[in-house]
Amino acid sequence: MNSKLSLFAVLALSASLSHAATLPKESGSFDFTVPQTGKKMEVFSYQPPGANANTPVVFVLTGLNRNAAEYRDSWVENAKKNKLIVIAPLFSEADYPGNDGYNLGNIENAKTHLVNPKGEWAFTVIDDLFADMQKQGVTKQQDYYLFGNSAGCQFVHRMLTFVPEANVKAAICAAAGWWTMPDVENPWPYGLDNAPVKVTQKQLADYFAKPVLITVGEKDNDPYHPLLRRSYEAMAQGDSRLTRAQSYFLTAQQKAKRYKVDFNWRFTTLPGVGHSGSKMSAYGAEQFAWFEQHGEFKVQP
Repeated sequence: MNSKLSLFAVLALSASLSHAATLPKESGSFDFTVPQTGKKMEVFSYQPPGANANTPVVFVLTGLNRNAAEYRDSWVENAKKNKLIVIAPLFSEADYPGNDGYNLGNIENAKTHLVNPKGEWAFTVIDDLFADMQKQGVTKQQDYYLFGNSAGCQFVHRMLTFVPEANVKAAICAAAGWWTMPDVENPWPYGLDNAPVKVTQKQLADYFAKPVLITVGEKDNDPYHPLLRRSYEAMAQGDSRLTRAQSYFLTAQQKAKRYKVDFNWRFTTLPGVGHSGSKMSAYGAEQFAWFEQHGEFKVQP
């Protein structure tokens, strides 16, 4: 009986450590089962030499192609240099279809327009995955950095709008094609009027108080870029990713001033950079490394 109990204990311990063992010391991937849905997703990771449970963690959200492995790869050099663990979850088209499933966070069913349970949102997966990493001993960090480029930036800014309580230490949102403005003057999904889930003024205040860096390439100014949304509502935000990013930042800044709440966002443009996930990734790694050391982004207010 004792031997059986001992064997059971060993097996239980092995199971509890199995997830941690799937995070390779360098580049690799592991499977994560979303607790509320049972869906299994592949997660691409990079752990630099010398990393441990105290090493900062960065979640990287991909662009339109959902090429998580490539985004992970684009972070390797700078993550190694700056001692960052990179986690790039793959939100598959099968489980998170189209713009509704990924860019808009799977908040509602695209066909019925009924609101999905919060545990089914793509936005809540990040905290679930981080909590699992904590539970399995992969990290002792209490919060994480969040980076999204292009469609990934769409994911990031909407996640922080609807789930501002997420355990995000600081976020970088780069070069979104279009935005959900933090106001009720614009209809969903270009603003929060008639959004599937109401966003309170308190939630917006919490979002504005987070350290967020909105960034875009100085040359990401092509009004005819083939992937740029050109609907009437999107064009009202600006005629390029550059002008739309500026519009989003200024709208948030004005709202924070009107609400008389803290505003801890920064805005930058990258000289000579167009629409480039790899260059934004390198910039993001440097900014997070600076933030880890100084508690703020390396940007003039």
